[in-house]
Amino acid sequence: MPERSIRFGIQDGQGHRASTWKCWTPSGVGKHDVYLCNRHLGGVLKASFHQSGQWHISYSTKFFEEFMRPAGQSSAGRFIDQWPRPTEFAPGVTLAFRIVTPWSSVNIPLDSGKLPPTSWIPGPPEGKATEIDLLISEPNLGSGGWPGKNKMGTQLIGTLPLESGEVLWAVHHVINMPNLGKHRARPKFYRGRSIEDLKGKRYRLLLFGNEEEGSRVIYDCVVEVRKNDK
Repeated sequence: MPERSIRFGIQDGQGHRASTWKCWTPSGVGKHDVYLCNRHLGGVLKASFHQSGQWHISYSTKFFEEFMRPAGQSSAGRFIDQWPRPTEFAPGVTLAFRIVTPWSSVNIPLDSGKLPPTSWIPGPPEGKATEIDLLISEPNLGSGGWPGKNKMGTQLIGTLPLESGEVLWAVHHVINMPNLGKHRARPKFYRGRSIEDLKGKRYRLLLFGNEEEGSRVIYDCVVEVRKNDK
């Protein structure tokens, strides 16, 4: 299916990056749905912002059926979260989604030769985080640049014109490191996987959160696996 897309990620300029992301919308089909995925999950998990106003984060049906669905459970269990389109946080502008990346998460060796063209964002200073905002604006919102340019000091990553005439803006800015607390948990594994599959790999954790105005956020974090954990 034809599409318009932007790909983006954070790198530190010293050969390391965080997760990379793809945001896209179908082209030429008369719909203005928008999708977001972490590219390294291979499309098995994505956020969907449908023109109906029914938004969600879900596993793909194929992945859920093969690796997750307990016996007797319906496929509805593949939805991690469902919510209505948030109200406008400024006249004509909806904050659709946030991605927050702590400075410590920029630790994956960068091999740009294996990645498609990507818009790279400078990594945040130590002790800080980078927030990427996806905003949807009404048509012809004005000529003052992009949403948040002046009041929030954001930098533009890219735009997606939607078939409704609206525009999706991807912007970024540095924020204070959020207090995520300390979490310990026993992992639950996908069908056919075990603790052995974690050995010798780089660990990442996506934390999902809700914001006061109704939008959602993903925190792209690193995970410490201790040898005495069982």
